[in-house]
Amino acid sequence: MSSHSSSPSESDRKSIKSLLKQLAKDFQSLSHRQIQHEAQILEDKKEMDAHLAILEEELKVVKEKDEYIKKIKRSSHAYSSRLSDSYGEESLRMNEYYQPQPRRTRRKNPKETRVDLPHFYGKENVERYIEWEIKVEQLFASHHVSEERKVPLTTLSFQGNAMYWWNALKRERHLHNDPPITYWNDLRGALRCRHIPSYYNRKLMDKLQRLHQKNLSVEEY
Repeated sequence: MSSHSSSPSESDRKSIKSLLKQLAKDFQSLSHRQIQHEAQILEDKKEMDAHLAILEEELKVVKEKDEYIKKIKRSSHAYSSRLSDSYGEESLRMNEYYQPQPRRTRRKNPKETRVDLPHFYGKENVERYIEWEIKVEQLFASHHVSEERKVPLTTLSFQGNAMYWWNALKRERHLHNDPPITYWNDLRGALRCRHIPSYYNRKLMDKLQRLHQKNLSVEEY
């Protein structure tokens, strides 16, 4: 009688079996949620890295624009100083203009590939301009475009307001006896002066400081 009472009854065994199944099911569900949580963490990290990469690229473009503006100011100041110093010696230097210029040897590319740049309409949208500029430089690099072709190819992609701006810029430089723009760096600097406002650098820095991943700031991340 006592031995029979000490053994688990059929209902107890079913209850234990059901409890074990429930525990196994809960453990499996917990493992699945853990895997999903880790996958979400990895996805958030990729998204954060992408945001940081975009901001760093935009900051780089803005800094290069600032350097270009400083370079233009220094060149203008130096030109004015030289013009003032050389005014009294103009008659002695006139003969230099009549000396034949040395002929430049132009290397011929064996075969230049066709490059189609994305059209640019000159809209007042900083992000769209930066995206277009990065795409253009990627195409230049991938097709090994020579320096002599970069400006003509770029200006051919101008449409609408951008085309009108380019024609006005050429006329203005001609009226001021400035040399024509023949290098990509100079054209890029002029484009940045037009399409990237001076406050955009501060705006990017503020955006970078406000960027958070979950509860972590950029520095903490």
